[in-house]
Amino acid sequence: ERGLAGDRSYMVVDEQGVFLTQREAPLLATVRPEPGEQMRVTTPDGSAVALPGAAVDVSVWEHQGPALDCGDDVADLLSEHLDRSCRLVTLSPQHERPTSIGAGRVGFADGYPLLLATEQSMADLNARMPSPLPMNRFRPNLVVAGSSAFDEDDWLRIEVGDVPMDVVKPCARCAITRVDQSTGVRGDGEPLRTLGTFRKAKGGVMFGWNVVHRSLGVLRVGDEVRVSARRS
Repeated sequence: ERGLAGDRSYMVVDEQGVFLTQREAPLLATVRPEPGEQMRVTTPDGSAVALPGAAVDVSVWEHQGPALDCGDDVADLLSEHLDRSCRLVTLSPQHERPTSIGAGRVGFADGYPLLLATEQSMADLNARMPSPLPMNRFRPNLVVAGSSAFDEDDWLRIEVGDVPMDVVKPCARCAITRVDQSTGVRGDGEPLRTLGTFRKAKGGVMFGWNVVHRSLGVLRVGDEVRVSARRS
């Protein structure tokens, strides 16, 4: 109900329980989760198992709610790697956080359970850039092939496989897009500088769309994407 199974279900927080992202800590890009019977978190210098335990209060933007602390071992690993005191938490069964648009619920994502981008829009952006960048700079979890560039701006409702979805809000991009996801190093003004020349709108520069699914189901790589309604 909160999005893809397991997605955005863990979060790094500071000592006050406020979420940390690559905006403040770009080296988070080099932290690797290894899902399994027990979640293992790996940094370039070590690893630790996340063991959900005590309930704590956390905040994501204006939302405040319960989470489960994952223990001292993984907290120490992350604190050393990021050079700041922090802890890892996971979703509590009592976690309830609605999306601001659409009748969706969300875990620890910025605001929506799904983020959609298209390969052709990425190719259009890269054609304007001094040097091309990979799609992972935008961290979508739905990547669509076969459309024209920025055709997704007109999509209102889509079906991915058998799952109906509402395309509810363009995604304003932040400084995380400047972080190399393999090294955790924040680069210069790209891709925001180039996006600002042709994708600027009220609220920022836009790339990709926030999506809310309207039923449960299974998504598979290679599923057909059908546009069932377009914006007027």
